[in-house]
Amino acid sequence: MLRMSYRGLLRVGMLAGWLFLAHCASDGPGARDDDADGDGERGDDARPDSGARDAAAPRDAAVPRDAAAPRDAAALRDAASTVPDASSPRDAASAQVDGSTPASDAGPTSRDASSVADAGSAAPSNVVPLASGPTYTGTSGTSSACSKAYRTTGFAPFDAAPAKHPLFLYFVGTAGSSSDASAKYDGMAPKKVTEVMASRGFVALSVEYDNQIGSFLTNKTVCLYDASNAQSLLSVACALPAVDCTLGIATWGHSQGALLAHVAANFDSRVRAVWTTGYGGIDGAKLQISRLRTVNGEADGMNGTVATANKTTGQTSTECPDDGRDQCLRADGSGWIVVRKAASKLNAADHCWFNKRSCIDNAETLEPSWVEPDSSAPFALSANADWVASTVARP
Repeated sequence: MLRMSYRGLLRVGMLAGWLFLAHCASDGPGARDDDADGDGERGDDARPDSGARDAAAPRDAAVPRDAAAPRDAAALRDAASTVPDASSPRDAASAQVDGSTPASDAGPTSRDASSVADAGSAAPSNVVPLASGPTYTGTSGTSSACSKAYRTTGFAPFDAAPAKHPLFLYFVGTAGSSSDASAKYDGMAPKKVTEVMASRGFVALSVEYDNQIGSFLTNKTVCLYDASNAQSLLSVACALPAVDCTLGIATWGHSQGALLAHVAANFDSRVRAVWTTGYGGIDGAKLQISRLRTVNGEADGMNGTVATANKTTGQTSTECPDDGRDQCLRADGSGWIVVRKAASKLNAADHCWFNKRSCIDNAETLEPSWVEPDSSAPFALSANADWVASTVARP
């Protein structure tokens, strides 16, 4: 069971927002930031009736690299035998994939002109952008009503003939200000991640939601994932013509978005892989720990310690001691990775290690070691996307 009341959660969110603003006011431009997003994830909400954390024993604390995920959809198992199927067609006309022209250019990797020119800007040739992503109804502010329309955007595999695919959902973090480009659902990082996941066989959506400081998380999760609501995010996404959610659902999120990604499995057992960053975990998550990977910057003042990483991923100090290592992954690839400053070419290895030079910046600047297709860094996008795809594919 969760350990905080809804009122307590709201207080945490508001306090975190105050800390974020205070931090931004005290640091100068370009400073390396220990933690500027300040979502206060720990103790935030999950579904009120969520069960206990899966305490399955870690099998191996070694750090192998996962193999690329199988592309045969037959290998993907249905993890939802007891969950109502939300894939019956509704109004999905606005979300058809235009398969006539594969995507060819993802645009520059930063709106900051001082960024490196080549950080993996070319889009995979086997994916297409969604002509129009589905819309769903969600909450705004502290309201509990699922009444505001929100958009999605993303990519899908390029299919010569009609085909079905698993679903991938991306959630940005909290917007520190209205000019915070990194917190836009259609920004460069969401675009890059959804392209990469589409190239691995997923219909991949980046999700708009109320990510302002002080908005109420508990209300959001119901509108995102409630199977009984025909206009919830999962309902409309699973109804897309190219999606079959019985093949599996994967989620990725940053900060507040990481919490939303993690608790998705509390609502739908078809969620089979979760990849988070800038995240300290929650109590009451139903997702098996063997299906969770978290990647945090070492300068993230809230989530960058080995102790936090171990607690989030269900590991112990014996299995994963604080001895300077940059990762502790089980044989199945679940576990944690720490982004070291020494391995980062441009960014500060803080809470926003992958999409800003530091959290106090408003401009998006994608970290080259994360986004470059040939990066050998343990936190590289390609390697982590492979893990997500292979985890969805395994029983």
